[in-house]
Amino acid sequence: MSAVALPRNLIAPPVVMGDDRVKTSSVKILPANANSTYSPTSGNRIVFNVPAYAKSFINPQRTYLSFNIKKTGNQADSRLVDGIPWIDRLDLKIGTVMCESLQNYALLERMESLYETADHAEGRAWLNGDYSDVLRKYTDGATTPKSATILDKAIADQHNGRAFTKPLMSGIIGKGQEFYVPVGMLNASGSQAMQLELFLAPNDQVVTRNTDVTSSPGYELSEVCLNISVCELPERALKAFNSAILSGGSVKLPYKTTRCFQQHVPSGQQHVTMSVVENSKDAEKLIIGMRPQAKVSGYTTTNVNGSTDDAFALRGGENSGSVVSKMTIRHGLQQFPPAPLEVRDNTGTTPFILHGLASCDMLNRSTRLTSIDIDGAPVYENNGFFIAQGFKSSNDGIENALDTASGGSPIEVMLDFSAQNTPLSMFAYVRSNYHLNIGSTGAVRMTEGSH
Repeated sequence: MSAVALPRNLIAPPVVMGDDRVKTSSVKILPANANSTYSPTSGNRIVFNVPAYAKSFINPQRTYLSFNIKKTGNQADSRLVDGIPWIDRLDLKIGTVMCESLQNYALLERMESLYETADHAEGRAWLNGDYSDVLRKYTDGATTPKSATILDKAIADQHNGRAFTKPLMSGIIGKGQEFYVPVGMLNASGSQAMQLELFLAPNDQVVTRNTDVTSSPGYELSEVCLNISVCELPERALKAFNSAILSGGSVKLPYKTTRCFQQHVPSGQQHVTMSVVENSKDAEKLIIGMRPQAKVSGYTTTNVNGSTDDAFALRGGENSGSVVSKMTIRHGLQQFPPAPLEVRDNTGTTPFILHGLASCDMLNRSTRLTSIDIDGAPVYENNGFFIAQGFKSSNDGIENALDTASGGSPIEVMLDFSAQNTPLSMFAYVRSNYHLNIGSTGAVRMTEGSH
């Protein structure tokens, strides 16, 4: 008789009992440089020392920042930029080893958020302080009653101070890390496992000021906490872990981290070549965003009660004033895609967006990037355009991305513009795979690649 299959819902399998001696607890870590408030002009960095909890691990999926933020200045003068991008740089040290240094953090945070779904962002608006999707939904280009109500409440709360949360983009203890981090082993420096250092962004990058306002509104943070979930193993389980994992001399924790490269493009220049010199054995993704230079180091002044324009409005789309018409990405003899991508004038930039989604295995996802804006155009044609290039040959947990460490060749990015009327700053982020090797003495070293 041939084999047959039955529905798996036909019968419930027995539940495997977990070890009731595994203890999980939520811990709030306060800044080591404790201040009542933090601002770009006073206490412009926040330092967290994460203890080496004995026999314990951190669950990064339950780790996040919480904070209270207050906008300074007159209430109607300004509002906080969507997403509250107050982190300018993130450094993570373990002992004397700098494991991560994420530069231009806020821009990367914005572009990554555009790959989320609109429903996800809308549902978290009051947690993350990003109201852009809600406003697109409830406005027709002019301020309508519901969007006006939302904005009025948001601006009033920002003036009085309100609590928000922010996930971390750290590859080691951030939202992208799927494995527990063995902080109990990171005790080479004594009681401290790691140090997380956050640098605050300038006022003009976090606050948008209202039309005709010439003053300099700002912001201040208070009650900043690093919230972590600590999992403590019983002695028997810890012995089994040490026997199985440490037999090779170290624990290998895989993680992804990102490096940023920057270049300026003068107004009117319609061709640009950018060389990204990244030394990585397994570079899996390149993301490029372009911002007007005036927004990188100055206030954005606009109607804060209706406009979605802010310091992180991106250029490259059809309605942005700096329209990308051709793209070539090359490393050595390899070209991505194999032939240059080109679009004709006034036909939109959809091919660039589709290529980015496909190469990053996101072609069938509904993203904020492709949502409809209040004028009927997609977000990427207005102020959400960026270039993404995935280098993995398939979305598997194997080392199959781009080796930029061999051969000495940079990643070359060549762009043509059909229009370019604004001086731009180009930011290129390369995401690569690494391993954190934790020895039995708590010392760490980084190795490149997925394995």
